[in-house]
Amino acid sequence: MTSAFTMLRPLVLASGSPRRRAFLESVGLTFRILPATCDEPRPLPGEDPRAYAARCAEAKSRFVLTSMTDREAGTAVLSADTIVILRDETGASILGKPRDKAEALAMLSRLSGRTHEVVTSCCLAMDSHVECFDDMTEVTFAPWPRSVLEAYVESGDPLDKAGAYGIQGKGAFLVSRVSGSWSTVVGLPLNLVLERLLAAGVLDLKHAR
Repeated sequence: MTSAFTMLRPLVLASGSPRRRAFLESVGLTFRILPATCDEPRPLPGEDPRAYAARCAEAKSRFVLTSMTDREAGTAVLSADTIVILRDETGASILGKPRDKAEALAMLSRLSGRTHEVVTSCCLAMDSHVECFDDMTEVTFAPWPRSVLEAYVESGDPLDKAGAYGIQGKGAFLVSRVSGSWSTVVGLPLNLVLERLLAAGVLDLKHAR
């Protein structure tokens, strides 16, 4: 497509997610993909879930920025980390990617018929500039019976996704309502990302008046 944006700096996406890549490509941005290979931090005792997501995103951006040996001057690195937060009488639980099918089923069973939060935190790092920003969307699951959840788990779709589901694919049927940004749930708050890239001077509007 013809892009409405002009790239002012080289951009690197520190993620191998095909969904995040597709979002940036959909608005015509040019960028390299260098997935962060660092270990993901674990939540600290009592840590706020959104602060944890920001810490994970920042770790990814800093890792890629410092590991690039062929970095062009002024290269900007964009990373993202998505978590699912379920709040109940015991507090806030962070649901990341399940380790196996059993854990995926346990997560989906907890989410069934309830509303949870999806937070995608992003980090933009370049030169001495590092900024984190995030977006939160509420998602409500329909109360599906265990047999349906088991069939979805057997499809293999939940195993590489936070909260054990993907709203953009086979897991779309699980969701009865979304309050907020759909792209945040998928893994990148696109509108917010573009705003920050423009403000930081990574992009400019092609036809700005």
